[in-house]
Amino acid sequence: MKRLILLFFFLISATAFAQNITADALRRSYQQVNNDSAACAKLYKKITSSTDSDNIIIAYKGAITASMANHSKDKKEKLNLFNNGKKLLELSISTDSSNIETRFLRFTIQSSCPKALNYNKHIKTDKSFILKNYSTLTNLAIKRMITTFTQQSSAFTESEKQKLK
Repeated sequence: MKRLILLFFFLISATAFAQNITADALRRSYQQVNNDSAACAKLYKKITSSTDSDNIIIAYKGAITASMANHSKDKKEKLNLFNNGKKLLELSISTDSSNIETRFLRFTIQSSCPKALNYNKHIKTDKSFILKNYSTLTNLAIKRMITTFTQQSSAFTESEKQKLK
C-alpha cells in the first residue's frame, strides 16, 4: 500500500512539473532551430517533455522534431526524427487545414528539406495559402515570424516578399 501511495504521488508530481511551453515562446524561438544546434536541442527537449495537446503546440513539436534531424549525426536517428516530425505536422494540419501558422511551419520544413526525402508536395499550395491569407492575420508575432522567414527565403519572389512586409 505504501508503494502504491508513493507511486501515485510520483505520477502526480511528474505531471505537475512537466514543462509546458506556450505558443508565443515557440514563435520567438522557432527561427533559431535551423541555424543553432544548441538552441534547437534545447527547444526540442522542452517541447518533447511538454504535455500540452494544443494543435499549434503539436505543429511546433513536429517542425522542431523534423528540424532536429538537421543536427543529428546518426543517419538512422536523422530519418526517425524527420519522419516523426513530419507525422506530427501532418496530424496538426489535418486537424485544422485552414490555420496559416501550421501551414507556414510545414512550408518551412518542406522548403528546406532535401528532395530525396520526398516531402515537398505541399510547397506550392502552402506558399499560395500563406500569400492569400497573410493579410487576415491579427497576431503580430505570427506576422513577424512569417515576414522574417520569407524575406530570407529564396522560395519567394521579390514581389511576393513585398506583399508580406
